[in-house]
Amino acid sequence: MKARNSKARYCTSRLCGIPKYLLWAVLGLAVIVIVVPIAVMFGRKKPSTPKGTVLVPLYVYPSPGAWDPLLIAHATNTLHHDFKLTTTRITNHPRLNFTVVVNPASGPGLEPTPDSNYTREIPKLNQHANVRTVGYVSTSYTNRNISLALRDIETYSAWSENSTIAGLGLQGIFLDETPSQYQATSAKFLDTLADSITSQTGLGTDPLIIHNPGTIPDPRYMRSANLTVVFEGAYSTYRSHGFHKTMTAFQDSAHAGRDALACIVHSLPSTLDGHALTKDLRSSCGSAFITGLSKDYYASFWPGWLGFTDEMAA
Repeated sequence: MKARNSKARYCTSRLCGIPKYLLWAVLGLAVIVIVVPIAVMFGRKKPSTPKGTVLVPLYVYPSPGAWDPLLIAHATNTLHHDFKLTTTRITNHPRLNFTVVVNPASGPGLEPTPDSNYTREIPKLNQHANVRTVGYVSTSYTNRNISLALRDIETYSAWSENSTIAGLGLQGIFLDETPSQYQATSAKFLDTLADSITSQTGLGTDPLIIHNPGTIPDPRYMRSANLTVVFEGAYSTYRSHGFHKTMTAFQDSAHAGRDALACIVHSLPSTLDGHALTKDLRSSCGSAFITGLSKDYYASFWPGWLGFTDEMAA
């Protein structure tokens, strides 16, 4: 009996002759080798493409129905008598932001307010929380008479003060044809416009200032803008110059976040799947616009508009 009890006491510290501390070490190693990698594998999330903003150069004249692809959705009967969505609207993607550039006459025009088609349609845009409307102003690479550019800014600002047309006010200015090569006089020109934009009460408390050099600019110009269009051109140019890598390098050298950059790509080949391009743009710039049109790029909506906005919202 004593021998049997002694054996039992001995096996509490050893299992089949193996010390307990060695068993615990083996068990711990098994957890690390097997359980942890499985947990990591199932717990790891795939990297997602960053959200982006749709930058819309809306140079489409707002005759009745012309802005419908942006504002409302139409359902049309197919041959099978079911309904098919043919265009998209801002409310379909409430979490996708739109920056819409309005351009009545290469600027606001000479009248205090634009014509009745604009005054009818702009308030429809402004009623959406995910939309910012901005007014087009030409700078002619800072060669334009600055007093004319300042007058355009003041005219846009005054739209919000028109008591007879509710919701006409804009939230910023799109400065077109800004320079890319640095000159002190050009920087002063743009600084003066920025000061005017931010001081205009009619453009809101935090107006959006967009520069459009259409190419990589000297980073010193970016101090007077919230957003800079670093590429505007044909898809063939974008591809041949490897512009995605160029933008990535520029972000690093200029210490610029993607939200400060925008890209506009036109003339997409009809055979091109825009999914990869949209994903490429979203990963490198905060705002983007693409179109398959090869002329009058911004004067009408292209057939791929629906797919592009869906991809930006994905």
